[in-house]
Amino acid sequence: MSVRAAVTATSSVVVALALLTACSSVDRVPDGHASDLTAAPTPVPSAFSTAVPVQGAALPPTAAPPAPPTRLTVDWAGVDVPVHPEGVDPTGAMTLPDDPATAGWYRFGPTPASATGSTVIAAHVDAVGYGIGPFAHLIDVPDGTAVSVTDADGDVSDYVVDSVQMLAKTSVPWGSVFDSTGPRRLVLVTCGGVFDTSTHHYESNLVVTATPAVP
Repeated sequence: MSVRAAVTATSSVVVALALLTACSSVDRVPDGHASDLTAAPTPVPSAFSTAVPVQGAALPPTAAPPAPPTRLTVDWAGVDVPVHPEGVDPTGAMTLPDDPATAGWYRFGPTPASATGSTVIAAHVDAVGYGIGPFAHLIDVPDGTAVSVTDADGDVSDYVVDSVQMLAKTSVPWGSVFDSTGPRRLVLVTCGGVFDTSTHHYESNLVVTATPAVP
Protein backbone atom coordinates (compact mmCIF):
# COMPACT_ATOMS: atom_id res chain seq x y z
CA MET A 1 0.00 0.00 0.00
CA SER A 2 1.22 3.50 -0.65
CA VAL A 3 -0.32 6.85 0.12
CA ARG A 4 -0.27 10.02 -1.77
CA ALA A 5 -0.78 13.61 -0.78
CA ALA A 6 0.89 16.94 -0.50
CA VAL A 7 0.45 19.93 1.78
CA THR A 8 2.07 23.32 2.00
CA ALA A 9 2.80 25.14 5.29
CA THR A 10 0.08 27.70 4.60
CA SER A 11 -2.71 25.95 2.76
CA SER A 12 -4.56 22.69 2.29
CA VAL A 13 -3.89 20.55 -0.73
CA VAL A 14 -5.37 17.50 -2.35
CA VAL A 15 -4.34 14.14 -0.98
CA ALA A 16 -5.06 10.65 -2.24
CA LEU A 17 -4.53 7.11 -1.02
CA ALA A 18 -3.92 3.84 -2.84
CA LEU A 19 -2.97 0.31 -1.90
CA LEU A 20 -0.06 -1.39 -3.69
CA THR A 21 -1.16 -4.96 -4.14
CA ALA A 22 -4.78 -4.36 -3.34
CA CYS A 23 -5.49 -0.68 -3.86
CA SER A 24 -4.99 1.94 -6.51
CA SER A 25 -1.98 4.22 -6.42
CA VAL A 26 -1.94 7.65 -4.82
CA ASP A 27 -2.90 10.74 -6.76
CA ARG A 28 -0.29 13.32 -7.63
CA VAL A 29 0.24 16.62 -5.89
CA PRO A 30 -1.78 19.49 -7.38
CA ASP A 31 1.32 21.30 -8.69
CA GLY A 32 2.61 18.15 -10.33
CA HIS A 33 5.51 17.45 -8.01
CA ALA A 34 6.10 16.41 -4.44
CA SER A 35 6.96 18.99 -1.83
CA ASP A 36 9.98 18.63 0.41
CA LEU A 37 9.95 18.58 4.24
CA THR A 38 10.18 22.35 4.51
CA ALA A 39 7.09 22.72 2.38
CA ALA A 40 5.33 20.16 4.58
CA PRO A 41 4.07 17.63 2.01
CA THR A 42 1.29 15.41 3.27
CA PRO A 43 1.24 11.84 1.90
CA VAL A 44 -1.29 9.29 3.00
CA PRO A 45 -1.59 5.47 2.98
CA SER A 46 -1.55 3.95 -0.46
CA ALA A 47 -4.71 2.08 0.23
CA PHE A 48 -6.83 4.93 -0.99
CA SER A 49 -7.66 6.61 -4.23
CA THR A 50 -9.87 9.56 -3.36
CA ALA A 51 -8.42 13.06 -3.28
CA VAL A 52 -8.71 14.84 0.04
CA PRO A 53 -7.64 18.23 1.41
CA VAL A 54 -4.96 17.98 4.08
CA GLN A 55 -3.07 20.54 6.08
CA GLY A 56 0.51 20.20 7.28
CA ALA A 57 1.45 20.32 10.94
CA ALA A 58 5.06 21.44 10.71
CA LEU A 59 6.53 22.80 13.93
CA PRO A 60 8.29 26.17 14.14
CA PRO A 61 12.01 25.95 13.28
CA THR A 62 12.95 26.60 16.91
CA ALA A 63 10.84 23.76 18.33
CA ALA A 64 12.40 20.37 18.98
CA PRO A 65 10.94 17.71 16.68
CA PRO A 66 8.44 15.46 18.43
CA ALA A 67 9.30 11.80 18.94
CA PRO A 68 7.83 9.67 16.13
CA PRO A 69 5.62 6.68 16.90
CA THR A 70 7.52 3.39 16.73
CA ARG A 71 5.00 0.72 17.72
CA LEU A 72 1.24 0.16 17.52
CA THR A 73 -0.69 -2.41 19.52
CA VAL A 74 -4.35 -3.37 19.37
CA ASP A 75 -4.58 -6.26 21.82
CA TRP A 76 -8.08 -7.40 20.91
CA ALA A 77 -7.13 -7.82 17.24
CA GLY A 78 -3.68 -9.25 17.85
CA VAL A 79 -2.08 -6.24 16.18
CA ASP A 80 1.44 -5.56 17.45
CA VAL A 81 3.51 -3.94 14.73
CA PRO A 82 6.53 -1.66 14.35
CA VAL A 83 5.80 1.77 12.89
CA HIS A 84 8.17 3.58 10.55
CA PRO A 85 8.01 7.28 9.58
CA GLU A 86 7.05 7.60 5.91
CA GLY A 87 7.42 10.50 3.52
CA VAL A 88 6.55 11.07 -0.12
CA ASP A 89 7.97 9.61 -3.32
CA PRO A 90 8.93 11.70 -6.39
CA THR A 91 5.33 11.61 -7.65
CA GLY A 92 3.95 13.05 -4.42
CA ALA A 93 2.69 9.73 -3.06
CA MET A 94 3.15 8.68 0.55
CA THR A 95 5.44 5.70 0.81
CA LEU A 96 4.66 2.73 3.05
CA PRO A 97 6.64 -0.34 4.11
CA ASP A 98 6.32 -3.24 1.66
CA ASP A 99 5.68 -5.71 4.48
CA PRO A 100 2.07 -5.57 5.75
CA ALA A 101 3.42 -6.49 9.19
CA THR A 102 5.02 -3.04 9.39
CA ALA A 103 2.93 0.14 9.48
CA GLY A 104 3.77 3.61 8.24
CA TRP A 105 3.17 6.87 10.08
CA TYR A 106 2.56 10.01 8.03
CA ARG A 107 5.53 12.01 9.25
CA PHE A 108 4.25 15.37 8.03
CA GLY A 109 1.21 15.11 10.26
CA PRO A 110 0.68 15.11 14.03
CA THR A 111 2.40 12.69 16.41
CA PRO A 112 0.66 11.04 19.38
CA ALA A 113 2.11 13.83 21.56
CA SER A 114 0.52 16.57 19.44
CA ALA A 115 -2.23 18.55 21.13
CA THR A 116 -4.47 18.54 18.06
CA GLY A 117 -5.11 16.69 14.85
CA SER A 118 -5.02 13.15 13.51
CA THR A 119 -2.04 10.87 13.92
CA VAL A 120 -2.39 8.71 10.81
CA ILE A 121 -0.91 5.21 10.72
CA ALA A 122 -1.52 2.95 7.74
CA ALA A 123 -0.41 -0.43 6.43
CA HIS A 124 -1.05 -2.79 3.54
CA VAL A 125 -3.86 -5.20 4.15
CA ASP A 126 -1.80 -7.77 2.25
CA ALA A 127 1.03 -7.93 -0.25
CA VAL A 128 2.46 -10.38 -2.74
CA GLY A 129 5.21 -12.40 -1.11
CA TYR A 130 4.06 -11.49 2.40
CA GLY A 131 0.46 -12.63 2.70
CA ILE A 132 -2.24 -11.13 4.91
CA GLY A 133 -1.13 -8.37 7.28
CA PRO A 134 -2.25 -7.66 10.87
CA PHE A 135 -4.36 -4.68 9.79
CA ALA A 136 -6.73 -7.14 8.10
CA HIS A 137 -8.03 -8.01 11.57
CA LEU A 138 -9.11 -4.44 12.32
CA ILE A 139 -12.39 -4.99 10.49
CA ASP A 140 -13.76 -6.87 13.50
CA VAL A 141 -12.51 -4.55 16.24
CA PRO A 142 -15.42 -3.43 18.44
CA ASP A 143 -15.92 0.10 19.66
CA GLY A 144 -14.18 0.65 22.98
CA THR A 145 -11.14 -1.47 22.08
CA ALA A 146 -7.90 -0.23 23.63
CA VAL A 147 -5.11 0.91 21.29
CA SER A 148 -1.60 1.96 22.33
CA VAL A 149 1.09 3.82 20.43
CA THR A 150 4.66 3.93 21.74
CA ASP A 151 7.01 6.66 20.52
CA ALA A 152 10.79 6.81 20.16
CA ASP A 153 11.13 8.30 23.67
CA GLY A 154 9.33 5.31 25.16
CA ASP A 155 6.19 7.30 25.97
CA VAL A 156 2.90 5.45 25.45
CA SER A 157 -0.28 7.13 24.23
CA ASP A 158 -3.49 5.21 24.93
CA TYR A 159 -6.62 5.45 22.81
CA VAL A 160 -10.06 3.87 22.63
CA VAL A 161 -11.65 2.87 19.31
CA ASP A 162 -14.51 5.19 18.52
CA SER A 163 -15.54 3.94 15.08
CA VAL A 164 -14.71 1.29 12.48
CA GLN A 165 -15.88 2.06 8.97
CA MET A 166 -15.54 0.26 5.64
CA LEU A 167 -16.06 3.00 3.06
CA ALA A 168 -16.01 3.13 -0.71
CA LYS A 169 -12.88 4.98 -1.78
CA THR A 170 -14.99 7.73 -3.30
CA SER A 171 -16.80 8.40 -0.02
CA VAL A 172 -13.97 8.52 2.52
CA PRO A 173 -13.86 11.98 4.19
CA TRP A 174 -10.09 12.41 3.75
CA GLY A 175 -10.18 16.01 4.91
CA SER A 176 -11.33 14.78 8.31
CA VAL A 177 -8.99 11.78 8.34
CA PHE A 178 -5.92 13.95 7.82
CA ASP A 179 -7.06 17.03 9.68
CA SER A 180 -4.13 18.47 11.62
CA THR A 181 -6.07 21.10 13.56
CA GLY A 182 -9.13 19.31 14.90
CA PRO A 183 -9.47 17.20 18.05
CA ARG A 184 -6.57 14.91 18.97
CA ARG A 185 -7.11 11.36 17.69
CA LEU A 186 -5.54 8.32 16.05
CA VAL A 187 -6.65 7.09 12.62
CA LEU A 188 -5.67 3.68 11.26
CA VAL A 189 -6.16 3.01 7.54
CA THR A 190 -5.89 0.05 5.22
CA CYS A 191 -7.72 -1.40 2.21
CA GLY A 192 -10.63 -3.78 2.29
CA GLY A 193 -13.96 -4.77 0.87
CA VAL A 194 -14.26 -6.35 -2.56
CA PHE A 195 -11.06 -7.04 -4.48
CA ASP A 196 -11.36 -6.14 -8.16
CA THR A 197 -9.41 -8.78 -10.06
CA SER A 198 -9.39 -6.67 -13.21
CA THR A 199 -7.67 -3.68 -11.59
CA HIS A 200 -5.96 -5.58 -8.75
CA HIS A 201 -7.28 -3.01 -6.29
CA TYR A 202 -9.63 -3.19 -3.35
CA GLU A 203 -12.74 -1.10 -3.81
CA SER A 204 -12.93 0.22 -0.24
CA ASN A 205 -10.88 1.54 2.64
CA LEU A 206 -11.11 0.52 6.27
CA VAL A 207 -10.86 3.57 8.53
CA VAL A 208 -10.56 3.06 12.29
CA THR A 209 -10.77 6.16 14.46
CA ALA A 210 -9.67 6.17 18.11
CA THR A 211 -9.84 8.97 20.66
CA PRO A 212 -7.53 9.51 23.67
CA ALA A 213 -8.34 7.24 26.59
CA VAL A 214 -9.60 8.98 29.71
CA PRO A 215 -7.01 8.56 32.53
